Order: sequence, then structure tokens, then C-alpha cells
Amino acid sequence: MSPTIQEFILQAPKNLILLVQADVAALEGARETLSKGNDWPSLSIGQALSAAMISGQVGGPMEVQAWLADQVRDLAPGPVLVHGIDLLFEPSYSLDPLVLFQKASRLTRLIVLWPGTYSNPVLAYAVPAHGHYRTWRNPEAAIRNL
Repeated sequence: MSPTIQEFILQAPKNLILLVQADVAALEGARETLSKGNDWPSLSIGQALSAAMISGQVGGPMEVQAWLADQVRDLAPGPVLVHGIDLLFEPSYSLDPLVLFQKASRLTRLIVLWPGTYSNPVLAYAVPAHGHYRTWRNPEAAIRNL
């Protein structure tokens, strides 16, 4: 019998936990469930990062790593429930979202709701037909398909 999502998160040996699902509505449902059952702070990347960009706090992709570290540090000790990550995959930013999360998870435990698929050992963002589709082989994270 596999552990529940809650048990998986609590038992994960890594500070970066990816909960993976291609269905965005199912990810949102998981976020609501995890938010209700826990006192974990939540970070909507799309909402917070776009606001920081509009206000001029973040001027470009080179500043995103520092911005994310500041956000996570402010929400420590966590774990921090991270969702709405799509903006980080904008090709014009030339970011590696997985690396951003790995670095930020050194500050506190992150639970990232990842829209995509995981088929051991390949993590994918989106689906192959999507313009921003990307893959990572053997990602350094605790990963669970929802």
C-alpha cells in the first residue's frame, strides 16, 4: 500500500518535493486539499512574480532566482506549498525552473505542484504538444504522481 500524499510529504528524504499531474484542475484540487489540512504557507509563482515584474522589483530573468529565494526565506520554516509555476517556463526568460526550485529548497522545504508528467526517470513540464514542453532526466527531488 502506497503512502498518502501527506505521508509522502512528511517522509520525503529531500527538501524539494514535486507533486506531478498533467491535469491542472487536479493540481488545483490537491492544492486546496493540502492547504485545508495544513498550516503551510502558500506561494503562487505566477501571481507573485508577475506583480513583482509589473512593480519593477524584478527587472528580468537574472533577478528571478534572488526573488524566489527572498519569497521562500520570508515563508520559512515551511514547508512552502508552491503552485502556479507556469510563468517560470516562459521561453524568453531562459530559466531552468527545476534548478530554481532546487536552489530555493536549500532554504526551506518546498512542495511544488508541477503540471506535467513523471515516468521514472523523466520529469516533463506540460505535454509534448505544448509549446513550452521540457524534460529532465533523473531530477534531484522527491517526486510523486497524483
